[in-house]
Amino acid sequence: MKKILFIVLIINSMAFAQQTVKFSAQFRPRFEIDNKDFNSSNQSTTFTLLRTRLGAMFTPSNNVSGYVEIQDTRAFGEETSTIANMKNVDLHEAYIKLDKIFSLPIDFKVGRFELVYNNHRLIGNSNWGNTARSFDGALLSLNNEKFKIDFFAIKEFEKNLVGDTSDQNMFGAFFDLKLFSNYQIQPIIIWQRMIPSTNLNRFTTGTYIKGNLGNLTHEEEIYYQFGKMKSAKEYDISAYLLAGNVSYNFNLPLKPFIGIGIDYLSGDNVADNEYNVFNTIYGTNHKFYGFMDYFTNIPIDTYNLGLNDLYFKAGLNLKSDLKASLYLHFFNSDKEYILKKGGVTKSFGNEVDFLFNYNYSKEIAIESGLSFFSPGEIFKEKKGTDNSTWFYLMIIATL
Repeated sequence: MKKILFIVLIINSMAFAQQTVKFSAQFRPRFEIDNKDFNSSNQSTTFTLLRTRLGAMFTPSNNVSGYVEIQDTRAFGEETSTIANMKNVDLHEAYIKLDKIFSLPIDFKVGRFELVYNNHRLIGNSNWGNTARSFDGALLSLNNEKFKIDFFAIKEFEKNLVGDTSDQNMFGAFFDLKLFSNYQIQPIIIWQRMIPSTNLNRFTTGTYIKGNLGNLTHEEEIYYQFGKMKSAKEYDISAYLLAGNVSYNFNLPLKPFIGIGIDYLSGDNVADNEYNVFNTIYGTNHKFYGFMDYFTNIPIDTYNLGLNDLYFKAGLNLKSDLKASLYLHFFNSDKEYILKKGGVTKSFGNEVDFLFNYNYSKEIAIESGLSFFSPGEIFKEKKGTDNSTWFYLMIIATL
């Protein structure tokens, strides 16, 4: 009788777990051939990255949920031996979420979680990276038929020093205004504050707009940064980002599309007390500034000169589950760069990206890319004079 009762308890526990816990997993190996050093005399390097995730969503009641996702990131063969253990597992996300607090359209989330706002331009999860980005903090959401507002408070750095010295916090508000059909209007304000605030007290504000006019899609973004910061000396911040693009989808069998866009990030090359360099802070720059990732850390990768990216894109569906795309980037600085040999230039160089996406099944996606970069005068002085190339093949298994 005890054995039967024990078996019944196990079955009931399993049934309860199936109702309240949902598991997920991701396996993402990516093979790369890297010849991005602008030196044709060097041979390409090859390596394989692997990201593995295991998540569990808990829903003990209708208005309470929690999520835990562990993540391991590594490169094949980087351990010292086949029996070594890197202990490379970390929490990518771990949070609890309360819905409809006081029976009002108010949700609250606290813990570690991803944040994605405004097309990843300023706050994104940087999912291309092997680790990706997550934040530690709290999120309060107000939901309505006409709008959604997120208030977030993030602890970026905790140094555990006396007086919280060198700690850095990020606060902000995101608005999703549902005012017109087929349009997204999303203002945002972000406040980054270091302790003491004389080291960094920066605000970034602006808006993202996306609209559809039949087969024509357009996006516009405008952001302004202001505040104060200290590097070698104290600076007043005044910088901006302007971006816009249009694309058109044709009603043809292969579903081709074409598009054009421009991103303009202000820079600075004058040694005064005003800092005019726009910082993309937590953005997913891989998405915008070429897949070869020469501009992932802005403004460092632009030498504080700013960035002007004029790009063209086109693509079509070779089959219903196979898509091919082409991207052309023409990268220039905002401010002039003084060459060692004399003269000035604004040219970083040009990049061509070929991308292929194949949906093998509902669970398996295969992605491959081939890129070329021709350096301009700035990169020729800073990096090297030869063209660079890069190839990758990635499998994304979501279970």
